[in-house]
Amino acid sequence: MPEYGTSTYDIKEEDELYRRIPLKNLDCWKDLNGEKVPSSFNFKTKPNEDGLSVDIAELTTHKLAILDKADYALSSFLAMIPINAGYICEHAPDLINQNEAHALIKGNTNKIAKKILAISVYGCH
Repeated sequence: MPEYGTSTYDIKEEDELYRRIPLKNLDCWKDLNGEKVPSSFNFKTKPNEDGLSVDIAELTTHKLAILDKADYALSSFLAMIPINAGYICEHAPDLINQNEAHALIKGNTNKIAKKILAISVYGCH
């Protein structure tokens, strides 16, 4: 179970958020006209999660957020999408993994997963 530290950052609509995408998980990818692209599965909260885990770009670097380019791709999107849809985006530093940039989009994000996917930028960093 994750352990979160005290929030020290207020996420604003214009904040860029990063989401790691596992390269080897077939559920995370789909074929679009012969090209392998991320699927909305990446932006859906799983039943046992407090929210969708993301990193706040302002508090990290691409290199730290992606962890390992051999295992992950990185997607980015603006916090305005979940915020404008009524979700709370909360800075939640991950104490176990020592990730100060960690944040949660609180709640079940299945309703906005396709919207996030549609505006997210994949592989731009």
